[in-house]
Amino acid sequence: MRGRIAASVACVGALLALPGQTQAAPVPVDDIAAVHMALRSAAMPISTRTAESVATTIERAASGTPRYNYFPRSVHLVEGSAQPFLYDTTAAGCLPPGFGEDNDSVGIAQAIAGPAVDTNLPVPAIAPGQVNVFFSAMNTAMSSPRQGDHLEVAWLNLNTMQSGRAPMFQERPADYIVTLSNTLQTGTGTVVFVVFGSVLDNTSWGLPPCDFAPVVGVVRA
Repeated sequence: MRGRIAASVACVGALLALPGQTQAAPVPVDDIAAVHMALRSAAMPISTRTAESVATTIERAASGTPRYNYFPRSVHLVEGSAQPFLYDTTAAGCLPPGFGEDNDSVGIAQAIAGPAVDTNLPVPAIAPGQVNVFFSAMNTAMSSPRQGDHLEVAWLNLNTMQSGRAPMFQERPADYIVTLSNTLQTGTGTVVFVVFGSVLDNTSWGLPPCDFAPVVGVVRA
């Protein structure tokens, strides 16, 4: 699993780099400074804490920490199924005291490929060729109405080589845990997604945003 996550993080720059941008040689993913540099080359909104989150995510997988069995109440599927991403991600040190030794938030990303119906979406029907990607930030309490979340999703359809990048936002009813999402027109095929960026907890005004390590998913659309 550790090698799988390392390979996924190494691919983030290639997936998100601006057109024509020169790619640097792979860097050791367990070196926080090197990870910071690699993510910056992918033109992502990052901080030193993001690199720390990458290291924490790898450590959790390497130690055999079980994945969360969580499905948000704000997702109400009446047709279709959700496909989990390859691993749970982490935001290092962004929670109030009392959420564990390191006060980390665990992020869980999943995707619903059409045809599907989620009655909690503004447009419930997810058509063939569309994918709704959703991300839950554990132990955070609702998306802040006064501060914008800076969570994004990038995707690449390996069959058509079409790609895109879009913000994620709270389009479903607010729940106790922040769940942000977006429905993307990816076309059918095998689609690789990367969710990255930060989530704000509206109960923790004095704390920094939760800067998550990028999380990768491979979805059959």
